[in-house]
Amino acid sequence: MNGAAVDALLPVAVLAAADDERPARLAAGLGLPVVDRQETARLALVYGPTGLELRASGRRLTPLRVDFGQIGSHGGTELLRAARVKNRPARLLDLTAGLATDAWRLARVGFEVIACERQPVIHALVEDALQRAPRLPPPGSLALVHTDARAMLAAADLGPVDVIYLDPMFPGEGRTALPRRELQLLRELTGDDEGGAQLLALARSRARRRVVVKRPLHAPALAADADLCFKGRAVRFDVYLNTASPAEASSTMADQND
Repeated sequence: MNGAAVDALLPVAVLAAADDERPARLAAGLGLPVVDRQETARLALVYGPTGLELRASGRRLTPLRVDFGQIGSHGGTELLRAARVKNRPARLLDLTAGLATDAWRLARVGFEVIACERQPVIHALVEDALQRAPRLPPPGSLALVHTDARAMLAAADLGPVDVIYLDPMFPGEGRTALPRRELQLLRELTGDDEGGAQLLALARSRARRRVVVKRPLHAPALAADADLCFKGRAVRFDVYLNTASPAEASSTMADQND
């Protein structure tokens, strides 16, 4: 496909389907056009046999689809250690949910998770996946909210939040630990998350217990005063404790020695 042809394509569209009203409803909700041929858009939302997926026309990329049932019990050990709090249930706010894989893992171990995603196409993919998802064991829960992270932090009705989690996409890095195809499609939709340090500062002012920031293993920290750090093979989790909380202050030594 030559450059002129690519420029003529719609950025994102919804593919129509015979005898299926879902594409029209989805397009109306997202303010996107409905097309009869996938090739007329750079990216197309398509209702496949196993759920809503995002396809890239003319490129050898596997369609992007969220399936929480495929997230195994293995993996995420460092994330769970970084987010750990003693008292449950605990409310956790994921400010940069993306495909919500980490949000699901956290909900599965008992957090009451509020997952915030500002990009409407990504939000639609996750929303569709939640309708097909297995039941979470109590007290875990996952609520998806379509809003900007800063607006969420400023919301008067947010209520108390024990843990805030950040996994922002930064210039030249991309969201951590995603397969390359997912990262490529996500970057096309979202661009880069600017002002990460500012977002961290806002999060620290709202979290009752701790803020957890996911970073590429060798990337600079968003703030130099992380209290804890849990490292995996490709990523690490910087933890900023609210030491004004007696529970967090007393758990610091246990976290370090765990």
